[in-house]
Amino acid sequence: MPYCVKHDEQLLMKRFYLLLLLVLLLGCSVTVSAGQVSGLYSAEVAVAGQSADQRTEGIIRAFAQMLVKVTGNRQISQRPELQGDLKLAPRYVQQYRYRLRSEQLTAGADESGRLLLVQFDEDAVQRLLRDRRLPVWGENRPSGLIWLGFEEQGQRRLMRPEGDGLVLDSMLQKADQRGVPMMFPLMDLEDQAGMQVADLWGDFELNIRRVSERYSPDLIITGKLKRLSGSLWRANWHLYHGDRSSSWSDEESSPAALVTAGVEHVSDILAERYAPVAGEGSLSRVRLRVNEVMNLKQYASIGRFLQSQSSVEQADIISAEPDSITYDLRVRGGVQVLAQGLALGGLIEPVPEEPDTSRELIEGVDLYYRVR
Repeated sequence: MPYCVKHDEQLLMKRFYLLLLLVLLLGCSVTVSAGQVSGLYSAEVAVAGQSADQRTEGIIRAFAQMLVKVTGNRQISQRPELQGDLKLAPRYVQQYRYRLRSEQLTAGADESGRLLLVQFDEDAVQRLLRDRRLPVWGENRPSGLIWLGFEEQGQRRLMRPEGDGLVLDSMLQKADQRGVPMMFPLMDLEDQAGMQVADLWGDFELNIRRVSERYSPDLIITGKLKRLSGSLWRANWHLYHGDRSSSWSDEESSPAALVTAGVEHVSDILAERYAPVAGEGSLSRVRLRVNEVMNLKQYASIGRFLQSQSSVEQADIISAEPDSITYDLRVRGGVQVLAQGLALGGLIEPVPEEPDTSRELIEGVDLYYRVR
């Protein structure tokens, strides 16, 4: 394979590989720490007032809420290894501020009840979770597209963004609290022509996937909400994620409560797949080889990308060549969980399995990837 770079960059690459060789000869390792996860280390909670005790209580609740976003696990604050740390939540505060609720601003109501927005120290939180051997779910998370339908008094319809705002806002608010990016279709003429009520109620997977392609989602969620009585609703959910699918149902007192429960369920599934909670005994070693690494910028990007993987506990570079890097990874959940995470972000892709000699097989390598 030709290796064409500018003279200065080529010189830097040579020095870089000599340095890596020295590291390998000395038996040193490169450990991957948690990556920078923008926007996940803050939380907002309601507080009754601004006294020191009320602020401390609010910070502890915000800390627990933030940990749910960072780890993906909604039961994380109940873990026994974190009980002492929750009480020390103020130590992790970077900054905080108060604001009035929107209804207080418009109505001029009593200002005693406020919202407390807390920003926590990202690096300190990541160190805490790593020390407790708990996952840090990186910024590359699967995005979901949501199709909703409603049935009342025998009449069925698809969601209307302009008329179902309360339900959609409830769903997006819960998705934000769980740190899972979700979106709704525009329901413009193209969507209305492509998605029919019968497609949704019939779970016609092929057409649902086809109509969803314009949004390029990583997963698709469909929900059929039906009023059973005046105060009882049922939702039948379906999740399409890659070549896998799952379904379940919920019953709640309102559509808003139903969609909130639906988001919780989807978030739990994704967290289990991408950020499993595991102990030392369940760590496995996976050897990853990335080909077509042509410059230092690509090498640095791959390093940051591996840092963002919640399943990767540690990564050692075991060989470096002019156009490839081989890593020895310690991974939670094994090869499958790692491959799911690497599929996000669009930086690297698997080398296709071909019967010819298009790739050189290296002893002990489990996964072959290349730069896109």
